[in-house]
Amino acid sequence: MRAAVTPILAPDPDAMRRQLEHVFHGDLDGAHDGLVELAWNDPRTGALSAAELFGTDHIDELVDRAVALNRTPGVNVYVGAALRRPQAARNRRASDADFLAASCIWADVDTDVVAPAIAACKRRGAPPTMTVVTGRHPHLRAQMWWRLDAPCRDTAQLRRICAAVAAAIGGDPSVLNPGRVLRLGGSVAWPTKDGRVLERTEVHVPRDGRPAEYLLERIARAFAPEPAPLLSKSPETSEASSPVSAASRADGGLAIGSLSVEAAVAAVRRGDHWHDHVVRLVAHWVARGWSDAEILATAEGLTLPGWTHDETRRDLARMIAGARRKWSIPNPVHEVGEDAGPPPIEVGWVQRLDAAMIPRRRWLLGRSLLRGHLTVEVAPPGAGKSTLAIAQAVAIATGREITGQAVHETAKTWVWNNEDDGDELRRRLAAVLQHWSIQIEEIRGRVALNSGADRALMVARAAKDGSAMRTPDVDALVERIRAEAIGLLVVDPFAEVHAVEENDNARIREVAALFREVARRGDCAVLLIHHTSKPATASSDAFAGNQNAARGASSLTGVARIVQTLFAMSPRDAEKLGVVEHERRLWVRLDDAKANLSLIQGEASWFKRVGVVIANGDEVGVLVPGDPGPPQSAVSDEETEAAVIAEIDRAWRVKEPYGTHPLCGERFYGRSLPRRLGRPTSVVSAAVERLMARGAIEDAVFDSRNSKKGLRPVPLDERKRPSGSESSEGDA
Repeated sequence: MRAAVTPILAPDPDAMRRQLEHVFHGDLDGAHDGLVELAWNDPRTGALSAAELFGTDHIDELVDRAVALNRTPGVNVYVGAALRRPQAARNRRASDADFLAASCIWADVDTDVVAPAIAACKRRGAPPTMTVVTGRHPHLRAQMWWRLDAPCRDTAQLRRICAAVAAAIGGDPSVLNPGRVLRLGGSVAWPTKDGRVLERTEVHVPRDGRPAEYLLERIARAFAPEPAPLLSKSPETSEASSPVSAASRADGGLAIGSLSVEAAVAAVRRGDHWHDHVVRLVAHWVARGWSDAEILATAEGLTLPGWTHDETRRDLARMIAGARRKWSIPNPVHEVGEDAGPPPIEVGWVQRLDAAMIPRRRWLLGRSLLRGHLTVEVAPPGAGKSTLAIAQAVAIATGREITGQAVHETAKTWVWNNEDDGDELRRRLAAVLQHWSIQIEEIRGRVALNSGADRALMVARAAKDGSAMRTPDVDALVERIRAEAIGLLVVDPFAEVHAVEENDNARIREVAALFREVARRGDCAVLLIHHTSKPATASSDAFAGNQNAARGASSLTGVARIVQTLFAMSPRDAEKLGVVEHERRLWVRLDDAKANLSLIQGEASWFKRVGVVIANGDEVGVLVPGDPGPPQSAVSDEETEAAVIAEIDRAWRVKEPYGTHPLCGERFYGRSLPRRLGRPTSVVSAAVERLMARGAIEDAVFDSRNSKKGLRPVPLDERKRPSGSESSEGDA
């Protein structure tokens, strides 16, 4: 009788492939030539010293190799968390120096806290896009992965964010270096530690409506603001245990994790976990931008009985150093000066004026966007204001005159849309690039898109007295604009970035002045996208070029130096331009409503909506500058006059002549004749006026019973000779 044999688990190549495709397929933004590291251990010594590197287009070969290796008892297989440089050696382990790009953020939860870690991710609004269960005995263990919309190439930033995630969810704080390898999902985990059993790892890619990928900034914001829950740690490991960054300052610093500053200080003074609470306070103060001196000044209030102030200061100094070292936040220098009040008022007498030495205005685009100044664009919903704003940003970033306006200076641009999600913004950008054949290389690092769905921009809130209270976002905007040398900031829409009464002129003036401050301090143009007042569907005949079309308080357009309106083509516009009804809805007009720094343009700029099918199959609209009327040179005046006479003759003979007064309704020649001939109203009306002046057509009675009149051609022999002429030319 044969003895019973426990079958050995087999690797799961499908699960391996599912993990590798999630991490290394799709849009890698130019990093497709990177290499994927497959590493394995020596079953005799356990040393993880062997590796082979594969191209991103050779995933199947990697899986076959991993399966073959993993079938050998004791051989565990691992995959590099990030792509390696194409120049890295393909037959040995890679190092941190071989890092090329990371398409994911990762965390390894090897202790029995997987369930709380998952809950923490959901609570922060950033559940992982993939989870690899690396074992279930003696407790659940897992890797968590967050796919990024674009790879991260900054190793310092990658380390900071991976560390922040690990600290927030209880992950292994050492699993964050760019050369890290992690157990490959679907492989057999041969046990090497006490208490472990033979298991096959699992790969789970949820399809429950969570994002398929994240912006790197969103991961940073989701995990950086709150420090990790207090754990029982030694002083060495608890120092600066919570990640901090510029993003963590946006909440005003009123709370530290689940504790308020006041509660943390109270706990310190009670002696309740003194070290842990002081570490959290120091991390919070460092994040808030406090200097070392300011933090050390709190030593007296944090000293417990039996200890000296000097001892507290030494502890604080160690914590400060640890926080600054770990999160790369330098010690700021703050200057304290006397508040002498405003300077005295002086009369600025003009002694000389050298006009040639006055700096020129720094226009970016046409006569609408100017460095140091605020522009407001007013439009009803659906007019295409957000689409046009992205096109304007691309025009300035690339120097391409895709909006029909001259690009005077190329610059980096930043679009912050508080209304639409990131995917929608990227769809619109993709459509603009595709329609105008603009390569991603032309805008990489030059066009930025932020969505309020990920992190809302809020520059002012209402104080108890109703006044506009500025938020830290104002200074943060200026700081980022200066640091990145951004030339244009687009804020869309204005109503979503403040929380004050929009019909209060005084309050809206305060909010608008904040954006004017951003423009001046940031030396950039600021474009505010704003809605029209109700009814939003009002005809452009009354609102085009009218700054009073803006919704809410009029003080917004008072602060702005430039105001423009964007409206759909009205029926009257279509009639004048000879545009048929189904084409009319495709056209929008951009008009100057206020131009304090240039001449106001009397003519509208026209754009046509064009559908673009982008690579994912979605149809997205773009606005293309154009002229909705037929070319003026296509038909001569003589040809137009001949067509007018022929049509007037036809209508007279069938006893349905054209009337000469608007009260004639549909018989009025200015309304119906252009439509009949398919030509612009202005062209046809001018032809009628010339023919009547020459006596070629006249207003005559065609119904003697009620004295109704209408236009008729005048035969040559009945025409009056113009005074002072020996002869008159005939008309066709």
